[in-house]
Amino acid sequence: MREIQIDNEELIELLENIKNWFNSKNKNNIKIKGEIDKDEYHTSEEYFKEINQEKHIGYPEVTLGMDLNHINSTPLDWREELRNFDNKMKSILSSPNCAVKMYYPKGGFMGWHNNHNASGFNILLSYTENGNGFFRYKDPITKKTITMNDKPGWTVKVGYYGNNNEPDKIYWHCARAYEDRLTLGFVIP
Repeated sequence: MREIQIDNEELIELLENIKNWFNSKNKNNIKIKGEIDKDEYHTSEEYFKEINQEKHIGYPEVTLGMDLNHINSTPLDWREELRNFDNKMKSILSSPNCAVKMYYPKGGFMGWHNNHNASGFNILLSYTENGNGFFRYKDPITKKTITMNDKPGWTVKVGYYGNNNEPDKIYWHCARAYEDRLTLGFVIP
């Protein structure tokens, strides 16, 4: 996974528009799922070692937050705006789908997982006001754990997530937020 700069004016404007729209909304209307984990357990090495990696389903097994793609996650009047945003993003990025649109409240997280069930080239766009969050992954070759801290504003990462037929490209990762964080994930299969 590597971080990239956004130079496309159309993309910058679209991201700023969705950020401003989202920040204007009452987050209490989002149906948050999950519970706070003690000592950041679900993004720890200890939790990673306890995952049954052979039977892992690909999706995160534990989260605190809400994927805004879920039909009942937000008020009805938000959904048209979210759909319009998706359609514009898919057009700009040439991605057939938005894999995740995750809202993390302060203290939110997405536990270790590998997305082997949705392999492809991934574009992750995360927004935090002050840069208080991170994306952590295991290098598929070296197996070293690498933490990419958010920066204030939008942070963009790109990389390839392999499937189970590509064991050298299985991409274990997790994320955490110390302030409200919005992550948009698009996959190009």
